[in-house]
Amino acid sequence: MAKISIAGFQVGNGLRYQGDPYILMKVRSKHLGRGGAIYRVKMRNLKTGTILQKAFRPTDKFETINLTSKTMIFSYADKDSAYFLHHRTYEQLDLDLEKIGNFNKYLKEGEKYHISFVDDEPIAFNPPQKITRLVIKAPEAVAGNTVNSAGKFVTVEGNAKVETPLFIKKGDKIIIRIEDDSYVSKG
Repeated sequence: MAKISIAGFQVGNGLRYQGDPYILMKVRSKHLGRGGAIYRVKMRNLKTGTILQKAFRPTDKFETINLTSKTMIFSYADKDSAYFLHHRTYEQLDLDLEKIGNFNKYLKEGEKYHISFVDDEPIAFNPPQKITRLVIKAPEAVAGNTVNSAGKFVTVEGNAKVETPLFIKKGDKIIIRIEDDSYVSKG
């Protein structure tokens, strides 16, 4: 790929820095009198997810990367990998469960997910912020059990446990915030 100055990049562009692919989250330029400009950049490593803040000069050049995102349908998972199918081309992709992270307990057969690719190599799994799941097991609420918070743990599809209010029962659909595995509302 071509190398271009940091001044030519915008938020959302991808670049290769020290051999790893990054996506720019924030770009701010500060113009100094006779010294030229400095570009302060906040970027996320697409392999590890770490966020890096650096300052660059306009003369610093970086290789652009071909960053694409595909919507793929989850098929099944085994102990090491999850398998996805492209909904138009029927191309199959296996992704390590490590790249999916904590979200693997919420994977549901037939659901669509976004996967990021750099130069046609899968680099990141992008889970949704919130999901809707069916409650498959819920203990009965005990009247007067409100000493702490009025909540109970229920089991949703995929055998994940989520703390919910007492009124949630088996068969309800609930919305879960993935970031902290918390209950949001009834679905």
